[in-house]
Amino acid sequence: MSTQEGGIEGLDRTLRHTFGWYTVSKKEFKDAIRSKGLWILGAFFTLVFVLPVARVWWVNAAEGSGRLAQLVQQQGMQALLSQVYLNRVTILLPIIAIFVGYAAISKERTSGSLKLLLSLPNSRRDVIVGKVIGRCAVLGVPLVASLAFTAVFLVLSNITFKPELFGLFGLFSVLYALVFVAITVSISGAFSKSSYSGIANFVVYMYTTFAWNLSVNSFADVLTNGISIGSVDTGPLIGGAIRWHIVLFLKIANPNQAYKTLVNSMLNTGDAPQLSARLGMFGPGADTRTVCTDVLNGNVETVQTIFGEQVTCQAGSGSVPFYFSDPVVFVAMISWFAIAAALSYYTFNTVDL
Repeated sequence: MSTQEGGIEGLDRTLRHTFGWYTVSKKEFKDAIRSKGLWILGAFFTLVFVLPVARVWWVNAAEGSGRLAQLVQQQGMQALLSQVYLNRVTILLPIIAIFVGYAAISKERTSGSLKLLLSLPNSRRDVIVGKVIGRCAVLGVPLVASLAFTAVFLVLSNITFKPELFGLFGLFSVLYALVFVAITVSISGAFSKSSYSGIANFVVYMYTTFAWNLSVNSFADVLTNGISIGSVDTGPLIGGAIRWHIVLFLKIANPNQAYKTLVNSMLNTGDAPQLSARLGMFGPGADTRTVCTDVLNGNVETVQTIFGEQVTCQAGSGSVPFYFSDPVVFVAMISWFAIAAALSYYTFNTVDL
C-alpha cells in the first residue's frame, strides 16, 4: 500500500469513527456513482453551460448577427452571465435539486430500509446530516466539474474571460444549488411517501421561484393602502420608508431572490452596483424616491423625457446600509441550510417510523 493510499484510508477511517453522518453521506455518494447519476448530471450541466458559448463562438465565426453574440461583443462575459446563465440557473438548478433529493429519506421509510439504517449506530440527526451532505455532493461535484470545464472552454473561445467574475458566479451558483438540495432533503424527511415529498417540494419550488415576490409585492400594497372591509377602510398601515425596509427584508429572505441580487450586484459595472441590484428587486409600484433615498442611501435624479418625468437613482454620499449589503444577502441565502436542517430535524425526530 502506498503512502498516499494509506493517507486516504486513514482519513476515511478517522472520519468514519469521528462523525456518525459520514457513513451515511459516503453511501449516498457511492450509490450515485454506481447508478451513473454523477455522469449524467455532469454531462447535462456541461451542455447547459457550454452550448451558449459554442453558439456565440459559431455565430461570430460565421459573421452572423445573433442577438446574444452582439450583446457579448458589446458587454463581454457580463452579457453571457446575465442574459443566459442567470436565468438558466435560477430555473433549472432547483428542479435538479428536487430530483436529486426528494426521495432521499421518504423512499427509505417506504421500503423499510430506514429502520435498518437507524438500527446501526446512527442517530436520526446523523441520518439527516448525512443525507443532506451526501446529496449535496451528488449535485455539487458534477456542477463544479462542469463549471471548471466551461471555464476552460471560455478561455479557448473568443470571449474575454474574467476569472474573478466567473469564479464568483460559480460560487454563488453552487451554493444556491446546495441550498435547494438541503431544503429538498429536509422536506423528504417530513413525509412518509416519496410522492408526497415530491408534491411538497414542487410547491416550495413554485412559490420561491414565482410566487414569493408576488406575495411580497401584494403585502407592500396592503401596507401602503391598508385593508378595506365593507365600509371600513383602515388606511395605510405603515407609512414612510419603514414599509419599504420590511419589503426588501422579505425579498432578500427568499433564497432565489438573494441569489439573483447577489449575481446582479456582481455584474453591475456602475458606481453603485449594490444599490442598483437592490433597487432592481422592486417592481413598478414601488416609491422609487423613498426607496432610493431613505432605504438605500442614494440620490434621486429627475430626467424629462418624451414619455414624461423619469426618476433615476444614483449613488449617494454613503453606501448601501450594511443590513442590505452583499455580505448580509450572502448570509441570508446560506442561512437556509440551518433553517432547513432545523425544521427537518424537528419533524423527523418526532415522527413515528
